[in-house]
Amino acid sequence: MQITRLSAAECEDLYRSALPRDFPAAELKPFAEIQRLLESGVYEPLLLTDDAGARLAYAWQVVLPGQRTALLDYFAVRYDLRGSGVGTAALGLVRDYDAMRVHDLVLECEHPAEAPDPSTARRRIGFYLRAGARATALESRVFGTRYAVLALPCGGTVPDAVLCKELRTLYKVMVPHPYYRGQVIFYGS
Repeated sequence: MQITRLSAAECEDLYRSALPRDFPAAELKPFAEIQRLLESGVYEPLLLTDDAGARLAYAWQVVLPGQRTALLDYFAVRYDLRGSGVGTAALGLVRDYDAMRVHDLVLECEHPAEAPDPSTARRRIGFYLRAGARATALESRVFGTRYAVLALPCGGTVPDAVLCKELRTLYKVMVPHPYYRGQVIFYGS
């Protein structure tokens, strides 16, 4: 498996073709926001492929210079490959890719207590835990959706209080100021 960083055009193509199928509409930010983050140099749309170049998964992340954490914004395995081990391998490759620059990769999963499909939310959290992530004491509520916050150790690990502080910083870059206040809330640290 290989990692390739997508161009803005490739990112938009995948955004239009795959993300609506892989994520609930409430979790999809407008592509204009992704474009803004791409242009600012903090957004990394990664494509994971087989040796022939066929898409296996994608992992889009926000990485700020000088921070010990990054945010996995979107991660999905091609539908026909789910449950085959590709996701675990892909997440491991992303972890290794990030290991030299961040301690933890932050993962937000829809909280089962408020998810439209609680069993799917529990399975998603279980997948990340089995792949080496750790549960944190943190939760977030972003534009009305409640998330459990997990952390995948890459090049180390940071305490939850630091994780929360850096996650706030990430979101202040991701979400323009007038929308951040009251729409991005963190609990637990």
